[in-house]
Amino acid sequence: MMEVAAGTAGLAFGILSLTSPATAQYSAKRDGEVVRIEDSARQIRVSVVPTVGNVTFEMRVKQEDVLRFPYADIAEFRSRPGLNGIPFLGPWANRLDEPAFYSTGKRYAFNMDLGNIRGAHPIHGFLSSTDKWTVSELKADDKAAWVTSRLEFYREPSWMAQFPFAHTIEMTYRLANGILEVSLQLHNLSSEPMPVSIGSHPYFQLTDSPRGDWTISVGAQKQ
Repeated sequence: MMEVAAGTAGLAFGILSLTSPATAQYSAKRDGEVVRIEDSARQIRVSVVPTVGNVTFEMRVKQEDVLRFPYADIAEFRSRPGLNGIPFLGPWANRLDEPAFYSTGKRYAFNMDLGNIRGAHPIHGFLSSTDKWTVSELKADDKAAWVTSRLEFYREPSWMAQFPFAHTIEMTYRLANGILEVSLQLHNLSSEPMPVSIGSHPYFQLTDSPRGDWTISVGAQKQ
């Protein structure tokens, strides 16, 4: 894990790039509990449901959805959230080698009786389907459309019991120039360093060509 000192850390994930014309018309709107950002010139529509993990569950490009979403509606998705869309993984990503984690030489053991963490090797945290995200900004201009949502982690006692570091998270989905970018800001509210190991887990699906014709490139960095 890396650590975030008191203050703010910013992270950005480039999710998908599409070649398309230079001109665009952007819009951002709310449709019930779903928010949508759209580029009508490139025929791209992105749909996010803040009340189920702030997941982007649809990215429709020229009427084809490039994200996996095997549910009839949001209600079914909420009842059994699974492998779909672009879920957020936190407060840790991937598997741990025990029901605990370490930070600055100290071991933090999970309380398995709380029910929000399961298994001998807990995976992907416990925030991927939470209903605690709130939309703080939903806008569009002549260059982009975006939605920003906020999660106040420190307000949930069961979360703080497992990961006792008070913080907030702001996530922005921004659609511009044929690219969907997901950016995150973590605000450490305490005076101590906060361990951070978060991630994004896109589930793409092929819509118009064989799997062997596709190539995915991921820019990776190490620190």
